[in-house]
Parts: sequence; C-alpha cells; structure tokens
Amino acid sequence: MAGSLIVVIVAALAAVVPNGAAEASHEAPASDEAPPKVSTDIAVGVRLEAVADVTVARAELARGATVSVARLIERQGRVTAVDVELADGHIARVAMATVRASFRVLSE
Repeated sequence: MAGSLIVVIVAALAAVVPNGAAEASHEAPASDEAPPKVSTDIAVGVRLEAVADVTVARAELARGATVSVARLIERQGRVTAVDVELADGHIARVAMATVRASFRVLSE
C-alpha cells in the first residue's frame, strides 16, 4: 500500500514539474553561495546623531549628541553592529537595531 502511494505521489510531481524532477533540482541555489549583501548607508567615517537619549555601552548620549562610525561588524554578509567613537575617544559597540532606532546619519 505504501509503495503504491509513493508511486502516485512521484507521478503527480512529474506531471506538475515540467521535464520531470531532474530539471527542478537545477533551480535550487548552491549551498556554498553567500547570502546577498544588503546595501546600507552606514560606513566607516559616517557621523551619526542621536535622535533620542540613548545608552551606548556605559555612556549616556543625549539627544543631538554625535558619534563617528569606526568599524562595521558583519555576520553572514550583513552588518549587525558598528563600533562608534564617542566624544571622549572611547569605542563602543552598538547593534544595528539600536543604530536604526536611535540615530540618524549626518554625513557620509
């Protein structure tokens, strides 16, 4: 019974997929391909301005305070965080979700 069910399912798939299942397997992306990179307006040297009071590391930044992006942190081809240089010269890591929610780009 189970064998005949498998034959019916394979036959149904062959009817749905043009030129059989062999052609459908060529459309699958290769596993070694990198995910597409997302373009971003954040780059090293960009100045960011806080649009609200925000805590970065142990520093409190008031609305209007500016920081400079010192380094981009990438994981799997996507920028996940940035290191920013604070006014006193210290470097702090900020997640991109916080950057998008609490900062605006001043210059590139």
